[in-house]
Amino acid sequence: MLLEYKKLFNNKNFYLSICALVLLVVIAVWIGVKEHKEEYLLTDRIYSQYYEKDIVEDVLIFVSPHKQWLGFTNNFASQLYYLIFPLLISIALVDSIYRERKSGYQHFIFMRMHRRKYYTAKFGTTFLTAFFLFLLPLCLGVVLVNIFTNQWDYTAYANIYKGFVEGTLAIPDNAISVFKGDIRSLFSDLLSMSPYIYTIVFYIIGGLFASAYVCMGLALSMFIKNYYLLVFMPQIIYTSIWFLTAYTPALAPFHFISPIPGVKGVSMTIMVTEFVLQIFITFVIYLIGMKKHEDVL
Repeated sequence: MLLEYKKLFNNKNFYLSICALVLLVVIAVWIGVKEHKEEYLLTDRIYSQYYEKDIVEDVLIFVSPHKQWLGFTNNFASQLYYLIFPLLISIALVDSIYRERKSGYQHFIFMRMHRRKYYTAKFGTTFLTAFFLFLLPLCLGVVLVNIFTNQWDYTAYANIYKGFVEGTLAIPDNAISVFKGDIRSLFSDLLSMSPYIYTIVFYIIGGLFASAYVCMGLALSMFIKNYYLLVFMPQIIYTSIWFLTAYTPALAPFHFISPIPGVKGVSMTIMVTEFVLQIFITFVIYLIGMKKHEDVL
């Protein structure tokens, strides 16, 4: 795998992918911080006219900066990140087998290494790299939002969220209706512990699905001869599932890999089943591809 990473770090597309992902994160943070400040000032002005200071302070805790972390916010750049991440990550990873087969380098490798070891290194490197390419820019977004809002401790939000869910929080009825959307149906207990824990769980889930999509594209590269079709293949798969599940949106990963409350019906069972199914299909494609190219020296 060390050789694979050496080749990856020499690949210009790897840095192009990183730049594109980070650019979306920076834009999302810039928009999110601006929206947070506007929402905070507006909420403060409205509730200060009618309620005592203690109540206003509790309400303002709900206007938390963490809601501007990518995946929490609905701003354009955040949504775009979650929409096209398979393509942006694939640019760097999905064509490695294709390029080496086309250049003839694969023949040279198979003279020195068993093909199973070669493919294991390819898929292992791709899986890990795709995971971190998805995850790390999002973590950068968390840090940037915290820096620009000067907010690092979200204990107050976790405590007030717990009281809100349990119905023990004394806040105005109109505030309850406004912030009712904060309640999560999935992993709600984690959010009542800390927004950090809740968020990293979803970022990890997203990273695993990103790895699954890119690895499936890598497996398909053993059959696809058109470079551009190959690069777009993980995105095509991701988007196709979204369209095919239009009437059962809980089955579309787009709706459950981000921390924002998604559609009804999403469960851990669906997440695990879809992930395992994608890995299984990728493995089957890989085995068929191995058989197809077994005559390669």
